[in-house]
Amino acid sequence: MTQSKPQWPWALVLILLALAAYSNSFQAAFTLDSEAFVVTDPRVQHVSLRNLNAIFSEDYWHTISSGLYRPLVTLSWLFNYAVLGNHEHPFGYHVFDFALHALNTLLLWWLGLAIFDRRLPAFFTAALFAVHPLATEAVTNLSGRADLMAAAAVLGGLVLYARRPSTEVLLPLIARFDWHGGA
Repeated sequence: MTQSKPQWPWALVLILLALAAYSNSFQAAFTLDSEAFVVTDPRVQHVSLRNLNAIFSEDYWHTISSGLYRPLVTLSWLFNYAVLGNHEHPFGYHVFDFALHALNTLLLWWLGLAIFDRRLPAFFTAALFAVHPLATEAVTNLSGRADLMAAAAVLGGLVLYARRPSTEVLLPLIARFDWHGGA
């Protein structure tokens, strides 16, 4: 893998590209169903055991039975609303969503480095992802946070898988391990 030179300048350029593409979202209001998920959901307005229990036991939509279960997304809105103090001000939520998109861009870049073993193909793959309009709804509409969080989980898992030690290294280590505790 190409690791001899510093990686942070490449990462900074990718984040700046994503920022150039999505910085206008920081001024956006709550749009579409975002207000229903944040402003009118009593589960995200203060941290309490009751609200945490409700987040992990109720549907994603707090007003209707939808069959959707996304407690980590709702928990992230609780973090925005009550912990970070964003309350009914959408700016902080948009910054949080942009940070998730930037994380996903960096994860894709790291995955590209593991797959291509060369910086330029990895960089341009991640750069295209960073600015592609396909991500607009997920990045700019707060209810798209579920997509951003799911992408982070999948990309993170793929990066871990791609960077795992090869079996040529692992198998001799496993074979030498004393599985019987010295018996």
